[in-house]
Order: sequence, then C-alpha cells, then structure tokens
Amino acid sequence: MFWQGKCVLITGATGGIGRALAEYLAAQGAKLGLLARREEVLSELSQALRGRGAEVAFAVADVADLGAVRAAVRALEEQVGTCDVVIANAGIHRKTDGKQFDPVEANRVIATNVQGVINTFGAVLPAMVERRRGHLAAVASIASLLGLPAGGAYCASKAAVLALLESLRLDLAAVGVKVTTVCPGFVDTPMLTDEERATRKDLLSAADTARRICWAIERGRAEYWFPWRTWILAEGARLLPFGLYAKIMASFPPMEEPPASPMS
Repeated sequence: MFWQGKCVLITGATGGIGRALAEYLAAQGAKLGLLARREEVLSELSQALRGRGAEVAFAVADVADLGAVRAAVRALEEQVGTCDVVIANAGIHRKTDGKQFDPVEANRVIATNVQGVINTFGAVLPAMVERRRGHLAAVASIASLLGLPAGGAYCASKAAVLALLESLRLDLAAVGVKVTTVCPGFVDTPMLTDEERATRKDLLSAADTARRICWAIERGRAEYWFPWRTWILAEGARLLPFGLYAKIMASFPPMEEPPASPMS
C-alpha cells in the first residue's frame, strides 16, 4: 500500500526504465506525472495506463531546460496533486573517446544527466521542504565508480549525481525529505546495441530494474547498488593499479551508441 494514492513524478518516462517505472507504479495505485521530450510516445503511454485505471498526466519538456521543467512540474501537479516522490530518471549516453574527444557531445551528456537532475529536484524541493516531507530519487549507475573506455562523460555524470544526492541527503535529513540514489549495472534499454545485449553479463531487464528502484524507495534506502556481482567487481577494480586496470579494460569493448539512439 506504500504507493497507493501517492503522486509520483517520473522524468525520462518514455525510455526503458522510465516506462517500466510508470507501468509498475500505475499497477501499485500511484498517481503519475510523466515528463519527457517525446509527446507522441508520452500520449500513447498515458492512454494505455489510463485504460488500466491509472490516474496519469504528462508534460513535454527537456530536463536540461530549467524553465521548461518548472512549468511542466506545475502543470503536472495541477492535474495529479502535489508531488510526494520524484524519480529523476532521464539520461543519455554518448561515446566520448579521449582520442577523438567531442566536447559538444560530452556537454549534452552532462546537461541531461546532471543538470536534468538538478532542475528536476529544484522544481519540487521548495514545497517538500516547506511541508517537511517528500522523497527525492535519482538513477545513477555502477559506472559512477569507474572510468570506462570512451565513457568519460557518462561516468562523470553518474559520479556527479552520486555526490549530489549524498550532499542533499545530509542537508535534508533534518527537514524530513528522504533521498535515494539507485545505482544499477547494465540495463536492457534502448541505450544498448544488439551486440551488447548478447554479450553483457548480469544484464538487467527494465522491468526488474523498476521494481528494484521502487523497493529501495519504499524502504527509504540511502543508496542501492545492484546487481551485487557487478557492484563487487567494480569496487574491486577501483583498488587495482592503473596499469593492471588498463590491461583488463582493454579486453572489454566500449559502450556503443545504437543507431538513432532515442532520448527520453
């Protein structure tokens, strides 16, 4: 009954994890405010969830645009109620190979993955602090622990989210606002190529990831790293001398971009 009647805002709601979160939480009786950039997909998803009896509203916005996010959150809260839980899920991956470094692409990753979280939280936090209750959650990654080949911007963005939420958790504990950081490993979303789906170990489904995220929020977890085998391997890799780490990583292909990679 944790989610029954709660107003939950989800960014990146048209992507793999975001869509799975919406479908799972609708089944749990939550009132949903869905935010993403693709209006047609948002409309289709909202209609499908309403057909199952869910109370759903959607708004179109780029999370990197603070004004658009604030306006979208106001519109969503007018329709489904004051936000009880926000899940900052919107994120993108772009290859940022140091040998052919593209600052434009790197900045796009930071804008969505870091500024998007900041903008989303900034839109709901003043009211949560005033009410002295609420729950912030964001999707980081086990990649926040390491530098991966051609993944500098993505890894840096997730490390920034991890540190941001740790600081917010310290600041907000006294006012009753909870903060949860979820750090999954590889998830089967449109970010992956078919080759990566066939070769990645411990690959999580979007539906399983969504359930785990909601479990962590329900229990008020500060951080939740999963699957545990991937997390342990990443923690161990951090302790290796760079030369050995570089040799090991040389045997792993960098994360690729699927053709026409969708953005939530």
